[in-house]
Amino acid sequence: MINPQVIAAYPFLGKMSAGSRRLLEAQGKVRTLRRGTTVIRKGDRVGGMYFVISGDLRVFILSPGGEEASLYRVGPGESCLLATSAVFSEMLYPAWVEVDSREVKLYSIPAAIFRTLFSQERVVQDFIVKVLSERVFDLMSVVEELSLQSIEDRLKNLLARRASPNGEVVMTHEKIAFAMGTAREVVSRKLKQLTEAGLIETTRGRIYLLKPAALKTRKD
Repeated sequence: MINPQVIAAYPFLGKMSAGSRRLLEAQGKVRTLRRGTTVIRKGDRVGGMYFVISGDLRVFILSPGGEEASLYRVGPGESCLLATSAVFSEMLYPAWVEVDSREVKLYSIPAAIFRTLFSQERVVQDFIVKVLSERVFDLMSVVEELSLQSIEDRLKNLLARRASPNGEVVMTHEKIAFAMGTAREVVSRKLKQLTEAGLIETTRGRIYLLKPAALKTRKD
């Protein structure tokens, strides 16, 4: 039987044929990784598909100067566009993936096994099409932010996206700078301006959104 946590996060796997479910049960593996662990490095050959059962992964790129720019996050029920492409094209992974929550639980499926499932199961094909469609829009948003938006607008959007339901963002200034691909000093200056404008409050490692609606500069 496939791990119930996997089925809960990815119901389509439970809708496969009995033979495919047995294959997945024999080949799929669950592993747990801590915050900051590098899951995939740029230039790695991706050995299979990974599915997030709990926690979050961050996919990002590095500039020649060492600055980071986040492409998208992968949470429960989602998958990685770049990993999917690498599995089917057998190309080297073009970015970095790290654990962005306290810990993450992953379900890994070997590449050859997943390609077999994709060729035989309509529900797998439908899931991959959905992943490709959603992530393309994510990447287009990143391109728009990096090329067209100001640092302040990018910061506002990041805070709005990362906030919990009660308006709390658990990120240090340094972590925000890494996510945006800019300097920590720039982030600190912009956060001070948002604080003086009455939009946020800051404490060590935490930011509280006082006027969340005012921080959204575009629809995500």
